[in-house]
This record gives sequence, structure tokens and C-alpha cells, in this order.
Amino acid sequence: MASETTATQLHQLPGTGVEPALIAEENSLQWHSAFDVLVVGLGAAGVSAAIEAADRGASVAFIDRFEGGGTTARSGSVMYAGGGTALQKKLGVEDTPDNMFNCLRHEVKDAVSEATLRKFCEDSPSNYDFVTDNGTRYSGKLFPNKTSYPVHGHSLYYSGNELIYTDDAKPAPRGHLADGIKRFTAFGPAFIAPLIKSAIKKGVTPIRKARVTRLIQNSEGTIIGVEAMQVPGGWTGFKHKILSTLASYAQIYFAPAAKGYRKKLFAIERHCAKPIHLRAKGGVILSAGGFILNKEMTEKYLPNFQRALKLGTTGDTGSGIALGVSAGGVAERLGTATAWRFINPPADWPKAALVNLKGQRYVNEAMYGAVIGTRMMAENNGECILIMDKPLFDASIANLNLKTSRFVTWLQAKGAVRMAKSAETLEALAQRMKIEPAALRATIDDYNAAARGDQNDPFGKKPADMREIKQGPFYAINMSAGKGDITSVISLGGLKVCEETGCVVDQNGAHIRGLFAAGRSAIGVASNAYVSGLSIADGVFSGRRAGANAARLAQGRDILTVTPKTTQQSQPA
Repeated sequence: MASETTATQLHQLPGTGVEPALIAEENSLQWHSAFDVLVVGLGAAGVSAAIEAADRGASVAFIDRFEGGGTTARSGSVMYAGGGTALQKKLGVEDTPDNMFNCLRHEVKDAVSEATLRKFCEDSPSNYDFVTDNGTRYSGKLFPNKTSYPVHGHSLYYSGNELIYTDDAKPAPRGHLADGIKRFTAFGPAFIAPLIKSAIKKGVTPIRKARVTRLIQNSEGTIIGVEAMQVPGGWTGFKHKILSTLASYAQIYFAPAAKGYRKKLFAIERHCAKPIHLRAKGGVILSAGGFILNKEMTEKYLPNFQRALKLGTTGDTGSGIALGVSAGGVAERLGTATAWRFINPPADWPKAALVNLKGQRYVNEAMYGAVIGTRMMAENNGECILIMDKPLFDASIANLNLKTSRFVTWLQAKGAVRMAKSAETLEALAQRMKIEPAALRATIDDYNAAARGDQNDPFGKKPADMREIKQGPFYAINMSAGKGDITSVISLGGLKVCEETGCVVDQNGAHIRGLFAAGRSAIGVASNAYVSGLSIADGVFSGRRAGANAARLAQGRDILTVTPKTTQQSQPA
């Protein structure tokens, strides 16, 4: 079964460019360099792993196919942290690890064990200190209202569903937004650039423009190094850098152009890259992101998300996952993804009713945008129609301004408003939107009853978060995939790891010695659902865990050799 699982899974991960592990002994290869710890991929997880290992006295190198930063450098720079961080205390926010756990367990569910989630929450204040000790700064104010992303000058906000899960958790803002450059609020480099700078200052060796194609494993099954294809420096390296940067930015703003840049980028790698062998005395840490830009894998595992904008960088091909599988690891939750459909700001839109083309609601509209977007793509064919009446529509326009919205968000919302369709009756509006009139009428009647408090809302929405939709004319805004604002998607599946060590495990739960995984290359806290900043926070948490244990191995200190009880049972890929 073990060989069948490994061979089958590696075969089922096309488009990664990963080869089967090279079986060789240490003295049989010519090594270009040797380190205690090798980190493959330099996003939030990779840089955290590198710094942690270096802080523990290990010699460390990071290997990145491009310049470093990964998808973190293209993110909103939000880290989900709580339990009483220094910033929360500074801004007068009360929070505890137990309170954070009670809220977050609704999102995480069974992605990790209860013990691991509790440790994530308990470690959150120290993980915040870790990033600030290494240069990331937070000097803004508290943004007190729910929004998808706060305006400039704020460093703490409600980035998830903290205002929804109030039955067993006191609401506390946990979205920590790093300082940006002047008036350009955050974005990824604000978070990760200081960390990369700190890692290099601490002696971590950067190996850039190098794509790891296979692991090197000795006859006993221990990972002892990697083989990579490295593009040379000079003019060739400069072109590679420019093309990779253009491809990353174009993927966000004009995906077809990104494909052209990647084609040229791959041609350089194919014709100019040379093989190198790098020794890892203590361990290899896989932190190369997810697989959202792997066309073959997304078509196979995420067919319902194809219409969404694939949010990632050129390196998000699943290569880190495939490297782990090539050594006997197990990939899980490959069919799990998160898509984002934000309907706030304006703050009044979540008070409206959101339906599919059958006229049915499918979500609590006050939930975080990833909950809305994921259900919209996974279960409702990407359909998302916002229904409101004249008072609610007028209020939303009046409250849409640059004091509560970033310019880009304000511009997108303005564009959605211009596309709104209206009619004097709900039935006439339904016909304009190609929705069954009787179904929409029944849905809105039920919605109004819940808004009045006459009955409970089936999606748990509170009357305070609702407004009756009863005064014509009535309005509909089509926010389906490909309409209105952008709907983005990322993959959440990854390698099964020991939750105490971060070591990759095989199908029997045994450690693959010398091999670790972190971030979106591994199953972690963010592998079931997503709220803003949770992926970066999990990257810091899991990266530090892997870095610490890889350093221990390099120093001759053993770690657990079998999977502890906290490791979850396999979920079919």
C-alpha cells in the first residue's frame, strides 16, 4: 500500500516539474554547498523557518525559484493574531488565548487537532513579537467597524468572523496590518521584506533563481539534500528577475499577460539553468506555497473554482507538495480551496439578501468574504446576486466614501453600483435577472420575517444585521464570478505533517526523517477555511515549528519518530 500511495499520488500531481527522489549516499555526490537546514520557498512560512533555525544556531540557506517573498509579497500584509498581543494591549483590546480559540474553532474545524489549535492561539502573542522583533512594524490605530480591509492609518481590525461567533467568544479584532510605505497601506512587502532582511542579516544564505526539482534521500529513507536547477546571474539572471516580477503583478491585474511573461520565464529556465546539489545535515523544509497556478491540478481537484481569479505567484505550482509525496509523504485536502467575494464596504450591503439564480440564499451575508465566496463557487456555480430595496440601496451609496474604503475598494463598489438593475416590484426584478419570480418572493418574505425577529434565520444571521426589503423600487447587483468585483481563489490542501514537529509523515504516520513542511505546502490551521491573515499567521506558526525541529536534528538532538496523537487522520485527496 505504501509504494502504491506514493507512486499514485506523485502521478496525480501533474504540472509540478518534480522528479522522483534521487536515492544516493552522502559520499556519492559532489555537493555545491552544505548547510544544517535548507528552506525551499521564501514566503511567510519559509522566512519564519529560516530565522527560527538560525536563531537556534543552525547554518541555514533558503532556496527560492525567484527573488523571495512568494504569495505573501502579493498579499494584503495581514497577520491574524490574538490572545493578547502587544498591539491589542496597546490599543485597549481585551483578548485571551481561550477566547481566540473559541472563535477560531468555528473556522478551523478538523483541519488540525484541538491541541494544535490551542497551541496556535497560545503562541499567537509570541509569534506577533517574533515578527516585530525581526523588523515588521505596526503603528496604526484600531479600525472599530467590520470591513474587508481598513483605510490607511489602521493596524488592527476585525479581519474574520469575530463579530459573528459571539455565543461562546467575546468579539476581538485580530487582523494585524503591517505598516505600509507612506500613504500606500501595507501590501505584502510591508510584512515580509523586513523579515527577509533580518534573516540575511542573521547569516541565512540566499540561493535565488533556483528551482528544486527533486529531493535526495539515502538508502535509509532520510532526506539529506536537494537537487535544483539554477539560472545564472548576469543579464540572464536580470531578465529572469524582471519577467518573474512582471508575471506576479500581471496575475493580479491582467492574468492573460501573466501567461505570456511566464512562457518567456520558463524558456530561460529550460535553456539556461544548471543543476546543483545542496546538502542538508539536519533537514529540508518545504514551504513553496500551494498549487493554484498549476492548471492541471486545479482542473483535476478544484473544478468548481475555475471561473475565479487564481491568486498566487508563478511558484504556486504545488512543487513543495509534490516533493514531499516523492519521498513517501501524503497529500490531503487537495479539493479544498477558498474564494473571496467581499460585499463590505459599503457597510450596508451585508444587511441585504444574497441569492443564486434560483432565487435562494445560501449564506449569512454578514460573514467574512471568504465564507461567502467559497460557498458561492463550491456550491452555487459562482452565482451571487445582491437584493435590496430603495432605502437600503440609497443608504449604501451615501455611506460609500474614502473615509471608510480604500480607493480601489471604493472604485470597485462604485462600478458595481453603476451596474445595478432595478424594478418597481420584486417579481419584475427577478425577471430582469433571470430568476424565478415566485422563488425570489418566497426568499425575501422569509428574510423579512427573520429581520423583524418573527422567526430565526436559517443561516444564523441576527436581526441587527438585517434590514427588511420591502419598499420599491428594488435593486439587484450581480456580483457573480466574472461580474462586479474580482473573485479570487487560493488552494488550501497540502502535505500531512506531524502536528508537534512539522515533520512530513507517510501514510502509516511515521516521520520521513529530515523532511519538514510548513505554510500552504502543509496541512495546517488554514487548511479548512480562510479569514484574512490566517494563512500568514499559520505560516509563521508552522514555519517556526519546522525550523526549530530541523535545527534540533542538525545538532544531533532527536525528535519524535512516530506521529503523536495530535496528527489528524488522512482525508482523501
